[in-house]
Amino acid sequence: MLVPALAGVLLLTGCTEDAERPDAPEAVTVAWAEQPLPAPAGAPGRTVVRDAVQCGDGWWVVGAVLLDHPTETRDTRPAAWFSPDRASWTAVEVDATTYWGRRAILGSVACSRGRIAVVGARSGGAHGNPRVTTFRLDGDRLVDVPALFIQYGGVTATNVGPVAGGPTGWLITGNRTSGPGVWFTDDPREFTRVEEEPGLTDDGDLESLAQGAGWSGEEWVLVGSGARTGRHLDPDPLAWTSPDGLTWTPDPMPPEEGVQDVHRVVALDGGRVLAVGRSEDAFAAWVRGDDGWGTAVGFGAVADSWRGAPYVASLVRTPVGVLATLSTGDHYELWQTSDGASWQRAGVPLEPQTAGDHSLVAAEGDALLLVGDAGDGGHVWSGTVEPAQ
Repeated sequence: MLVPALAGVLLLTGCTEDAERPDAPEAVTVAWAEQPLPAPAGAPGRTVVRDAVQCGDGWWVVGAVLLDHPTETRDTRPAAWFSPDRASWTAVEVDATTYWGRRAILGSVACSRGRIAVVGARSGGAHGNPRVTTFRLDGDRLVDVPALFIQYGGVTATNVGPVAGGPTGWLITGNRTSGPGVWFTDDPREFTRVEEEPGLTDDGDLESLAQGAGWSGEEWVLVGSGARTGRHLDPDPLAWTSPDGLTWTPDPMPPEEGVQDVHRVVALDGGRVLAVGRSEDAFAAWVRGDDGWGTAVGFGAVADSWRGAPYVASLVRTPVGVLATLSTGDHYELWQTSDGASWQRAGVPLEPQTAGDHSLVAAEGDALLLVGDAGDGGHVWSGTVEPAQ
């Protein structure tokens, strides 16, 4: 059953003054229609969705099943879905053989050369830390990739973040005790851990944190933040670049007063790069052009009281420009821009409250797809741009 919901108006210019210019693009109306996700085969439970991407012959959504009847050692199992057209979805067989792979919540998926790679995790073990597992396609099945504990954990571990795709492979963002660390591969059967690389390692006075990465069209761009000794409450935006995912060079961003933390990055037309993150009590966008990174452009607002830390959940290119989903700390919102300078909040069928098991993510692709979860099961909406009236 399709459940249509009019999501409102997306202004490609992003502000009223621009919309009044004779050459400004007209407003774009997007109608969202919810598409049902079938229950994956296996032990029953509530589905959760965490990420989506267009890749190969269709669209992929990843998440998990929260079991109706958990045991002492297992309460989740990984889940994924595929659609050739964003309308009809089938559950993908997940054949996990490792202990943590069978329990993973799939949190991030990325595309490279028509293939997907997936990162999942589940907290547990002696210290309750997230146990990370990557997944790859084997025919029509999604299978987990066995790895040594120190690959993503160990005594130098800090965290493992999202995976990004590019023409040369996949890059996972994370951090180690030495500073930012990444995992790169051109084949999802094995990732190379990049740790204590000189271009990423903290210098003793700087403590930095990587949050996300993307392919600019020519190189990998890693973004995050860092603070000098004595200024831990005033971090500055940071970026790094790499031609191959293995060797890295700092890419200076202009510092400003207050908390600055960059979460996601995506390529724009004309060789430019757009990064989005938090700036004090609002969100901000930074655009890198021929002259380097510009100053931050603010939009949106962080909630006065938080249910969870504010962050940017997704940043993707779509037919209506770049879409960003973000958590204000209280609830999730969808924002749109055509150039990174002008932003417009967009209506969506669901704005979940911020919570550990809630999400709202827009998918990268040549059509519109939105996934969300408000604790009542995973939702998927396909978007259609309606003709101007």
